[in-house]
Amino acid sequence: MSLKKRAAKGGLWISITRTGINVISFIVFVYLARILTLEDFGLVAFCMLFIEFANISVNAGVNQNIVQRKTWDEQYASSTMFYVVGLAILVAAGLVFIGAPIAYYTYSHVAAYVFMSLAPITILLSLQVVFNGKLVRDFKNKQMGVVKLIATVLSAIVIITLAELGYGLWSMVIGRLVHSILELLLMTSIAGFRPKLYFNKEDKKELREFCLPLLGSAILNMVNQKSVSIFTGAVLGPANFALLNAAKRGENMIKAITMSSINSMVVPSFSRLKVGVNLGDLYIKLVVISATTVMPMFMGLGAIADPFVTIIFGEKFSDSAIFMNISVFTMFPAIIGWFLPTLLVSQAKTRDAFNLNLISVISSVLVAGCTIWFGITTMLICIVIANFLILPIRFKIVTKHIPINIKKLIWAIFPSYFCALAMFACIMLSKHFLGPLISNQIILLSVLILTGCLSYPILSFLFFYKHTTEQLAQIKGMFFKN
Repeated sequence: MSLKKRAAKGGLWISITRTGINVISFIVFVYLARILTLEDFGLVAFCMLFIEFANISVNAGVNQNIVQRKTWDEQYASSTMFYVVGLAILVAAGLVFIGAPIAYYTYSHVAAYVFMSLAPITILLSLQVVFNGKLVRDFKNKQMGVVKLIATVLSAIVIITLAELGYGLWSMVIGRLVHSILELLLMTSIAGFRPKLYFNKEDKKELREFCLPLLGSAILNMVNQKSVSIFTGAVLGPANFALLNAAKRGENMIKAITMSSINSMVVPSFSRLKVGVNLGDLYIKLVVISATTVMPMFMGLGAIADPFVTIIFGEKFSDSAIFMNISVFTMFPAIIGWFLPTLLVSQAKTRDAFNLNLISVISSVLVAGCTIWFGITTMLICIVIANFLILPIRFKIVTKHIPINIKKLIWAIFPSYFCALAMFACIMLSKHFLGPLISNQIILLSVLILTGCLSYPILSFLFFYKHTTEQLAQIKGMFFKN
């Protein structure tokens, strides 16, 4: 099987399993959102942000390093695991002895206990990072996806059971720990790698040189993605944080299923391309296919936000709808820029990948920090505008190493963007006229979804028939033999 088809099928399996994982996680999220107060729900979610930062500080770049190496080396893998676990123990200790006391005095005693309880997850994730890298480089995405899906299902059962028994927010904490343990045990059984007690200082040097820029990029990327939430929680409190978190839940689920799945296959695919292949043209094809399939999902979600939020999360989250309406527009610049850092990583240009994320995070932090005082709506609008403005700067960095025809890119993505925006308008108009006539929100939501499902393909074939048929042929060629 060709590298192209292996990567495509690998990405497909990641997407399929992530769909299952995210659907299950979403169901648990909705269940807990309904039984917990806004304050409790926001408090736990806010604490989880800092645990995510800790996990990234330990694991960032290690997986990519394992994947991009030309050959698999058992000793190097063992040495890497030894190094990462040691670092994770230090970070977990920091969470317990530094993070928890700070949370206790600045937030609440519950936040401190959550910090301490979740600290072991950092160690558990560090133990599985090499196994994960081995599976990705071997294109064993199906097996890895099944493992993650099983762990998600079992941990979801634990969370719901504990919540029904009255454990409240602690059901989430215990469920997260159970999930990490199960994932580690299952991944160990299928990776075909048995680590040895071995450590080489030269390996540490290679890890640092490769991973440090990626660590910075990962932290900056995390700050870029979460800065809006961090400022909301810090300035406006846990209730507003919960509202924003609910608004972004559907968007994040679609990203994980689609964009993240595609992105995970960029490094193992692009780093093994033959000499002379035009990487810029391949990038454009990747963006166009992503825009064709993903943009209607995001714009459709934004258009149905009003009934969707009320039905799924309940009336107490109704203010989240306007946040969802606005935030989906960030996907117009995001899809274009999503693969740029990974594209540079695939060519070992990690420092400039770091610079790309640095630009994004500076913009995000400055805009969010300056505008949150005027409310979440104002902040989200400014974030959308800022993402458009910094896109040319990011391209300038990438094109130093990889030539990309910007005009060709713009013309290639225009049909998908136009049809997605037109579909958004169709759904919004339908909602405006049908809303007063259909009192049942579930029926209204179903009609709006049907409107989106019909309008996007009709618009695509009506205005851009040639482009649409070409994209369908491209997608078919990625997964099926001619």
